Amino acid sequence: MWKKVNVVFELKSPLHIGYLPFKSFVVSPTRYYVTGRTLWGAITKRVTEYLFNPSPKEEDYRNIGKQIIENFRFSYFYIYDGKTIYIPRFERYRIKYGNVDKSEFENRFIGSRISTAIDPYSLTAKDESLHEIEFINNKFCDIDGSLKDVKIAGCIWVKENTNINGKEVKIDGGIIIDGFNVIYELIIGGESKYGFGHVLLESVNKINPEIPPFIWTTPEEVEQDEFIVSHLKYDKNIKFEGDLELLSGRGYYDPKVIDDSEFKISNAPGRIISRPEYYISPGSRVLSENRRYMLNWDGTLGV
Repeated sequence: MWKKVNVVFELKSPLHIGYLPFKSFVVSPTRYYVTGRTLWGAITKRVTEYLFNPSPKEEDYRNIGKQIIENFRFSYFYIYDGKTIYIPRFERYRIKYGNVDKSEFENRFIGSRISTAIDPYSLTAKDESLHEIEFINNKFCDIDGSLKDVKIAGCIWVKENTNINGKEVKIDGGIIIDGFNVIYELIIGGESKYGFGHVLLESVNKINPEIPPFIWTTPEEVEQDEFIVSHLKYDKNIKFEGDLELLSGRGYYDPKVIDDSEFKISNAPGRIISRPEYYISPGSRVLSENRRYMLNWDGTLGV
């Protein structure tokens, strides 16, 4: 059995959720939502550094990460303005977020920043170092002209009677391990060197809209409507309208590698890139009759 927690985080700084590496581009685009894998990575880091304070080792991150994979499930988290959850939908060959067109959504929530590396000797910009980073803003201007905080909303499931590294996991105003609320404050996504990705817990179980994934009771068998809210593993037998993309991720290690002989680990965050696979993008309209899926550890959907 699983316990579900509906979670809202408030963004205290901009948020960048990257794609596969874009070496040939000067712009680093952001996703307009937070993947389950990103939440897994942030919580793995938070739990490991709490339980093994002050000096966690590489194997500690790996072991805690595996335990969280076994005992947690994460939905994708979507931008929330206090009234609307901006989940993508492909309608009439174009994408909308919540109830607004993509252009209006981007104008309200998405920003960018240009940076360049400086040559320490000439004090001029280094050649080919100009770079633009796209991000989700932590503030937005509401229709009444007031400036408000941006939030993200989603769900986390935890197995009943589970423990992490011998410490009981409780659901009580958050997710509590050894008396510590591991989701109270997190650093999510990339570009943390710029101060990006700082989120604080805003509320637990105070949001319950009648849309997936908030209506899902168990991650082992979820019934999705025609517009998927997570990446769905591609299969040639699935008919859909929308986008297909290669999905990967960065981390200290690749959680998909089971065979230790192939295992690679780095002490630098984001150094290891997991094996890319084809997925149907969130918001795509699935035309197949069977829409019963399983929620994987990284928030993706599988048949």
